Amino acid sequence: MKTAPADIPWDLLTRYIAGECDAVQAAELSRRIETEPAMAAAMAEMLLQAVLIRDNAEAQPERRATATTPMARWRGRRVLGAIAAAIALLLAGWWILEQRPEPAILRITQTSGSVRWTGSGGEVREWIQNGAALPGGLFETLGDDSSLELAFTDGTALTLLGHSTAAISEKGQKIVHLRSGRLSAEVRPQPQDQPLCIHTPTALLEVLGTRFEVDSDDSATRLAVNEGRVRLTRRVDGRTAEVPALHEAVASVKDRDMFVAPRKEPQVLWRSDFASGPTGTSGVWLPATQDKAPRLAAEVVFLPKSGLGPVTIYRVGVSLPWKDRSRVHVTPGSRLRLRGHAESLATLEVMLACMKPTGGYAGNWFQKRSVAAGAWQMELPVSEFRHWHAAAKTRVTQALELRQIAIYTIAQDAGIEIESVEVLGD
Repeated sequence: MKTAPADIPWDLLTRYIAGECDAVQAAELSRRIETEPAMAAAMAEMLLQAVLIRDNAEAQPERRATATTPMARWRGRRVLGAIAAAIALLLAGWWILEQRPEPAILRITQTSGSVRWTGSGGEVREWIQNGAALPGGLFETLGDDSSLELAFTDGTALTLLGHSTAAISEKGQKIVHLRSGRLSAEVRPQPQDQPLCIHTPTALLEVLGTRFEVDSDDSATRLAVNEGRVRLTRRVDGRTAEVPALHEAVASVKDRDMFVAPRKEPQVLWRSDFASGPTGTSGVWLPATQDKAPRLAAEVVFLPKSGLGPVTIYRVGVSLPWKDRSRVHVTPGSRLRLRGHAESLATLEVMLACMKPTGGYAGNWFQKRSVAAGAWQMELPVSEFRHWHAAAKTRVTQALELRQIAIYTIAQDAGIEIESVEVLGD
């Protein structure tokens, strides 16, 4: 029940502030101040009035002589001093609360390429050190070769890949807002009533413990479950589906039905289809002309953070398996065949972003090749791709699920155009 203003024990509250209450009275008043809004408001009003009285006395020193007795003057100074001390203590407490940093909820385990973190207070970091402990915030991977791996304190691991943006928090339960891009997750068992929730523009995913991948853009969310089970709810109509292990589903604003189907067997052979348009690609899509097939021209991208520092790259990219939802696996014996055109001699960087066949991020793999001006064709053995950068020692030694192919030059606009990308079998 709310305390009426008439019920406020003003004299007792004054003595409480001055430190003149006994232990029983002080305990009871402390309880009421903490639990009754009217008492807390009265306390705040008295502190404010004390400040005004003190400031007025300091501004008009001649009026301080009007106290009728030495005892009254002493008592006034004592009460005002106690109130001033209480104000200082409260302000110090508020300052400490304001300055107290947010508790860390996750740790960065691996970064690659250009990434960015923005905290709730507006702090921005373009460089995140491996092992850094961070509170929630906005996490972004800004390039085709970018990735960000992070782990919650319970061991739940999330990986953002390519061009992705996610806001992450944990207040009672783990919440992820995947605005766009690709997320891989390995979720430790969560409380039954507090599942990890992933929000996308088109769907809500509720997870109690599983391994899965999710791709999202403004019109669709694709979910592929490797272990466990994920509850998928489509926002446009509230339709829900339970997606079990080794199954996938797409929540789209365009399709009436939302099917759950077994994951397709991986394709070993695959070919790009630029004739059908730019869907699933990055770069400048160019339609066919009388003398040229449809193709992708390199677009310019500035990366504020990379292994070489801030750089400008000219790149094209192809994402898999967004168009036909077929998975593409490569092995050390596979080859990547590229056909294209260049306006000048250039060194191409080719990157493969991969997942493990059983789920989970397998990293980015790189290879360099030089091309001459004019038309060119090349075949790149998958076994020659190196982990994290082209000069690394670690090579592909097992089957990997291919999720993105990026082709680019660094700090050189060589007029690169890509006409076709093919994955060839052993």
